[in-house]
Amino acid sequence: MPDLPTLNDPSGFLPAIQSKSALLQDGFTAGRKGAPAHVKADGLLFAGMGFSGMCANLVKDAATRSLELPFSVVKHYQFPHHVKKGWHCLAISYSGETEETLAVVKSARERGVEVTGFSTGGTLATLAARTIPQPPGYQPRAAFGYSWFSVLGFLEGSGLLKDKVPVAEAVEAVREVDATCGPQVPEAKNEAKQLARTLHRPIPQIYATPAFYGVGLHFRGMLNENAKKIADVDLVPESNHNDLTGWGGDVENRRHFTVLALSHGNQNPQLRRRLSYMEERYRGWGVRWTNLTANPIDSFGDHVVEQARMLQFLDYTSVYVAALKGEDPAEIREIKALKAHLKQASA
Repeated sequence: MPDLPTLNDPSGFLPAIQSKSALLQDGFTAGRKGAPAHVKADGLLFAGMGFSGMCANLVKDAATRSLELPFSVVKHYQFPHHVKKGWHCLAISYSGETEETLAVVKSARERGVEVTGFSTGGTLATLAARTIPQPPGYQPRAAFGYSWFSVLGFLEGSGLLKDKVPVAEAVEAVREVDATCGPQVPEAKNEAKQLARTLHRPIPQIYATPAFYGVGLHFRGMLNENAKKIADVDLVPESNHNDLTGWGGDVENRRHFTVLALSHGNQNPQLRRRLSYMEERYRGWGVRWTNLTANPIDSFGDHVVEQARMLQFLDYTSVYVAALKGEDPAEIREIKALKAHLKQASA
């Protein structure tokens, strides 16, 4: 089997993915170091857009098992009315200039809500009570491992999260993926390259169970930005209440799709039955279906480790799809065009 085409990667995006194990360690250390001990909070408000905001999805998915505080996520301009003094706002903006996040932070300050910022500087660093510094010189999605674990480090160090973050285990999981799915491993033995071959022509429909919904959102974003590819993600079982009907009736269009299902080994039995039913139906409709099943999850620690493992596998997959399409994963021309339009309109 011939290997994939060489990735068009003038800015070194692939090496950034290969450095994720170090980014996890360094991010956790920075978050832990910057956290004051014994922070008191009635709830957590997470503000962030794009890949910064996706940190919140991963934390929320895993911490559902252990975090006792209410947890709200904002990915727009509007400040939630239920968030009041006594809550704590975690605001992530890699540049420190993300306008939606800054709008939420300004409202938080007006309402007496303490803000911890995660940024390389910018306006956010001047507004937040404290800033957990992020490593400069990356695109936000390339530095994602650092951002994610800096949030986890802050939550552990501040006492808001009672569980220990499994840093060493997550790092080891990422390194295992590096060894089996990195660019040095030929396609015949590389499952990430094989999955990329499956996904690069049709439109990927990602179905995630609750444990991996944040992972599914992240992978969709990586396909969008790295491979310049349309993709969609939906949650099982919620999708069974509407999405399934569309697939059953839209005979002409389902031929354009392929499905990737994300779940784990000891999945809720009813969810497992739903996924099995869906797979049988979709295959019967002629839609290719691929299962990506993580190890069993019994604790917060297990969950974080399996998130890290699956994210690294799918990050490689996204850049391999980019290679098959001849795309530069670092190029974000459409986002730049939007920002230029917004800047011009506000001038």
